[in-house]
Amino acid sequence: MRKFYQSSALKVFISVIVAIVLGAVIAALSHSNNTPLSSAASTVLSPLQSFSSYLSYKFSNFYDNFKSSATLAEENRNLKEQIEKYQEEVIDYNETKNKLDTYEDFLGVKEENPDFIFESATIISRDSTDLNESFSLNKGSLDDISVNDPVIYGKNLVGVVVSVSPATCTVKTIANPDVNISIYESYTGEVGYSTGTGDSKDKVYAKIPGLKKDTAISPNGIVCTTGSGGIYPKDLIVGTIVSIENSSDGISTHAAVRSALDISALTEVFVIKEFDGQGVVTVDPEAE
Repeated sequence: MRKFYQSSALKVFISVIVAIVLGAVIAALSHSNNTPLSSAASTVLSPLQSFSSYLSYKFSNFYDNFKSSATLAEENRNLKEQIEKYQEEVIDYNETKNKLDTYEDFLGVKEENPDFIFESATIISRDSTDLNESFSLNKGSLDDISVNDPVIYGKNLVGVVVSVSPATCTVKTIANPDVNISIYESYTGEVGYSTGTGDSKDKVYAKIPGLKKDTAISPNGIVCTTGSGGIYPKDLIVGTIVSIENSSDGISTHAAVRSALDISALTEVFVIKEFDGQGVVTVDPEAE
């Protein structure tokens, strides 16, 4: 028992009791509304209350930020869906517009040439070595497509059918060196033939070789088909002359011809299956 009275725990307990009593006396004397116990508790718990308030504030901010982030993410998803929808609509619009432009050109050519019988076709593949020299169409002999049928876009000549299967056909374009076309220059009336350059730089797909050095043909002249040979109808546009250049033989010159078309960008074309004079070989008197 004696050890208990002499222990540190007892001393601490007594000190606490004395402090509380003393606080009560002071509070009573000063007419304070705060009890000693509440003041002591307030002193002890004040740091805990501050920390609790801090945690509450941080949690509130975190919740608000989390809520804002979730809302923002949802808005972003909605905007992304709207953008994708608009992009699809733009693609559909462009495809529709391109088809309408194609058919408007077709109607113009049809009005000028009522004897033409057309077949619309879609390009389904291209020559991997040169996108401008040849391609395949989704129409063939089942659609009455034949070898040597000319292929056009608007009034511009694209090429000629060189092989046919029941459901497809292959077209060599005016850029192909194998394609030779009887032509005339619209301003001077001078006749000759064009051949593919095998190149696609600046859409200069063809050239007119063998011109005399004193040729009257000059840049900006329009080059059209003569209609002789029975393959191409008359007055299809091959292109526009962009330059007259000396040939390697030093005797003659040749004209570089630029097409109005970007052949590599074409997706739809028309095949002329029939026209007046098709298959009839004629000789142009001016070519002799």
